[in-house]
Amino acid sequence: MLSISIGPISLPSVVLLLLASVIAALLLAKLLTKSVPGSVTDPLLLVLFGALLFGRLVFVVRFADSYDSLWQMLDFRDRGIDAGATVLAALVLLVVQIKRHPQFKQAMLAGALLCSGGFALGSFWLHTQQQQQVLADITLETLSGYQVALPQLAQGKPVVLNLWATWCPPCHREMPALLKAEQQNPELRFMLVNLQENRATVQQYLRQHQLSFSHVLLDPRGDVASSYGAQGVPATLFFAADGKLAAAHFGELSHAVLQQGIDKATAAEKAQPAD
Repeated sequence: MLSISIGPISLPSVVLLLLASVIAALLLAKLLTKSVPGSVTDPLLLVLFGALLFGRLVFVVRFADSYDSLWQMLDFRDRGIDAGATVLAALVLLVVQIKRHPQFKQAMLAGALLCSGGFALGSFWLHTQQQQQVLADITLETLSGYQVALPQLAQGKPVVLNLWATWCPPCHREMPALLKAEQQNPELRFMLVNLQENRATVQQYLRQHQLSFSHVLLDPRGDVASSYGAQGVPATLFFAADGKLAAAHFGELSHAVLQQGIDKATAAEKAQPAD
């Protein structure tokens, strides 16, 4: 499940999981410190935001070549964060805050345990669901009017499958990153699957914005989105050469997050010894 719809809004599942874990941790910590003067939420939020900032910094350093400006590095909307660095920073900051606020020690430890445990279990479940998914055997139509099945089009190559629509501003903003990545990675198969729009609308959009992708497909019924639990666009799926889902991202892509997904999709091939 890539996203969850709340009314008219679709949010990434991992973001909702993090929010739920943080809220539960803060409520537990406040409950345990009802009789203790001061606020336990402030030091806990410092731990959270400090860890996320450090995780973002490490991610930006890892993929520095993929960013074109300082603004892109600061733009958290792509959710590019180094998980290992975030956990390490959280542990260090938690120790620091406990030393500064010893009266909150038990509550902070309990809150941190609930947050990390809840998020870890939820993430494990999402990851397990992801590992069970493969490139769906769905037949779509090309802009030339031909019918083609996704596995047939993949031809045993790693796949970057992007779900998009012409009316979607985030989809439009990520098009340059996708086009550049396709040009730089000819060994991958990029599939841009348009959701529920007609051929003329898609062709006009591509001509207007001078976009030329190798494989643009039409999904008038939204079968691909339904197959992977994408409640909105944009959404990007990364498949390894064997067809297994290696990574998924709901929301706007940056060059860096796109490269991270490509790295995961091609990791198995890179790990194989050369003949």
